[in-house]
Amino acid sequence: MIGVTLGIVPGNMRALVPALNALSPLRARLTAGQGATIFVNGDSTAYADVGPFQQFAMMLGELHDMKVVVYRWAEWQTDAPTGPKAYAEPVTLRAGNGPTLTVYLAALPGGTAAYMLAEQRAAALKIPRPDVCIMHHGHNMQSFEAPGGILSSGRSTLLGPLGMTEWQWHGTPQLITTQNPWRDNTGYDKVYQAILDVARSHPNLTLVDTHAAFVANGKDAALYRDNVHPNDAGSRLIARTLFGCYLASAPDSSFQTPCWPRLPATNLIANGDFTDWSGSVPTGWSLNAPGSVTKAADVTFSPAFAHSLALRANGSQTVGLLRYFRSTEAAAMIGKTVSFAVLYKYSEGQRPPFVVLVVKSGGTSRTINAAALQFGGMNAIGNSGWIWAVANEIAIDPDLSPSGFGLYLQIYPAFGANPLNSNEPLYIQRVIVAEGPLPKGNLSG
Repeated sequence: MIGVTLGIVPGNMRALVPALNALSPLRARLTAGQGATIFVNGDSTAYADVGPFQQFAMMLGELHDMKVVVYRWAEWQTDAPTGPKAYAEPVTLRAGNGPTLTVYLAALPGGTAAYMLAEQRAAALKIPRPDVCIMHHGHNMQSFEAPGGILSSGRSTLLGPLGMTEWQWHGTPQLITTQNPWRDNTGYDKVYQAILDVARSHPNLTLVDTHAAFVANGKDAALYRDNVHPNDAGSRLIARTLFGCYLASAPDSSFQTPCWPRLPATNLIANGDFTDWSGSVPTGWSLNAPGSVTKAADVTFSPAFAHSLALRANGSQTVGLLRYFRSTEAAAMIGKTVSFAVLYKYSEGQRPPFVVLVVKSGGTSRTINAAALQFGGMNAIGNSGWIWAVANEIAIDPDLSPSGFGLYLQIYPAFGANPLNSNEPLYIQRVIVAEGPLPKGNLSG
């Protein structure tokens, strides 16, 4: 059993979030003596036996005298992802006299936020509808580029998985932590800022600034077991920060986080769903040779779509589907803050795709990777599934010519320097461009 101390929650931790937040429905249920379910999408900092979410659950269990049960993802074994892609048998952390608080701890060391959304880990989401979803990621997502200081690629690593989680459980409250700063250097700072940006732009996404709690404690070495990972004491600080926000929350079952792909918006480009397709490629799009595109009626994101677009590289690692934004389309974007999003399905066995936006922003041309670190990384082999590539909150310079070629999106099915290992397609379902800091999709289904 995990030992916790209640009541030691600094007041500034309680003030981090408004009273009506993603923990409000959870508190409404627990206060009413009802059971509840928490889903956590995390990395190695969430995986320890005495990790932050086990400790947080224990604090809730002791407060409400509940039984606490944890299902932990079992894939990580002996320092490698060699175990089953399933939850281990449940572990009872606390017996209690009341109903059950169940935590599904979908934590995979070395993984990014998208890993738990891969097709091969479908079991991670086949759980009872959660009362709150918590995203606890960032440490494995810090290698993105930031051209001109633009953190869009970092935000994409979070917004894409958030959109998919929100689609899975429409309206479920979503909470994101900022994890912890690195002990010995500032290597995590740009990720921290990207998380703050995402929380600022996404309506009803609750931010719990666990990073600030470590900074307030001077990044005390007694909170860490190495430069990155908190020890039991550091995990307890994260748990206490969450618990403080829970205590400050107002019980209210009506709080919801909207699914950003379903939010209404005008798509600033035509034929973003490839319905107009009378030639070899959909109208408005072009393709590098020797690539090919076909309609894929058997692979769609939802029944609302008649087909997706299947893009094959046919042996060339530089093949890309290209969309130049010119004339009227460009005029609707120039001088404005715009968000781009591409809904794609990565095929198992193929190299991860590369989605880039080229745009004049901040006085010069920028190349922004919109699919950074989605299914890539140390555990990428065998990953596949639907995900959003995002370039959000891009300020387009007002002097960009609408008749030129300075604003375009290119989608490579398998970009890289080496020969391709397969010709499996990249499926593309929808491309959207919306004015504002958040991509919005008008999707249904």
